[in-house]
Amino acid sequence: MIYLMSDIHGQYDRYVKMLEKISFNENDKLYVLGDAIDRGPDSLKTLLDIMERDNVEMFLGNHEHMMLTFLDGSDRESWFYGVNGGRITYEQFMSLDKGMQNKVVDYLLYHTTLKKDLNFDKVRYILSHTSAIDNGIDMYMKDYANDLMAIQDFIWNQGRFNIDSIPNLPNVEKETVFISGHIITRRLKDDDEIFAMSFHNNYSWIDIDCGCAMGSDEYGYLSTLAINDEGDIESIHYIR
Repeated sequence: MIYLMSDIHGQYDRYVKMLEKISFNENDKLYVLGDAIDRGPDSLKTLLDIMERDNVEMFLGNHEHMMLTFLDGSDRESWFYGVNGGRITYEQFMSLDKGMQNKVVDYLLYHTTLKKDLNFDKVRYILSHTSAIDNGIDMYMKDYANDLMAIQDFIWNQGRFNIDSIPNLPNVEKETVFISGHIITRRLKDDDEIFAMSFHNNYSWIDIDCGCAMGSDEYGYLSTLAINDEGDIESIHYIR
């Protein structure tokens, strides 16, 4: 089974409960579509667990991007800006020994994904943290490790990468679905469940950031979308 999760935001307990709920095992594949860190209490614990799992592929989110640009000095402000919640992650990072710090940075720079295509007979899924880009090519952070600002617009869903650009894409024969996080679904609807929208050109968009960052018993979920071997969305799971 293929599982998609996004925007864990340091809510390690929810992350572990979700893995238990879906009975995640070595025969499954999990794509975490960015923002594993910040705002929640256990950012580094969450990230380190992801790093140790061979069948989990991590995407770089804007919060991991802020961490990297803070550490390399290209942006010393955004990560610590109030609502971004990077300070607790920074403190946890600095408590690691130097070797582990280097391992974390190396993982984010050279072992994370920016965009991935999953092609099935009837449907194509385009995965990223937040953006709409239909180039048919997988994108990896290692190709931008020496120029972090080159992906600023992509990682923040700006300019031509904005979700609003999807209706302007040319019609496609195969159903094509963008799946991303970044935008809390409650901003788009009246509840915290996954948001989906279809467009006239055979494209769709599914937003799986259900507000886990809030860390509340009454607001927000960690969601996981399950895709079977035929490419069908088989189930959706929620943990609060």
